[in-house]
Amino acid sequence: MHEALIDTDILSEFFRGNPIVVAHFKDYLLEYKTFNLSIISYYEILNGLLFKDAKKQLSKFKQFVHFIK
Repeated sequence: MHEALIDTDILSEFFRGNPIVVAHFKDYLLEYKTFNLSIISYYEILNGLLFKDAKKQLSKFKQFVHFIK
């Protein structure tokens, strides 16, 4: 497995609980301990959650991003 930049689609599937994506995230984190997220993907997810007024998901996303810093 190679180090990767996680894109918006993969992040969306991860937060939806897609079991295949979640499993790949776990495998990836076992090897690399963290991951890369572009500022573009960050703001795409953030704006989508704000637009939907998805407070619970927004809180989860902020905690998730805090983990990678």
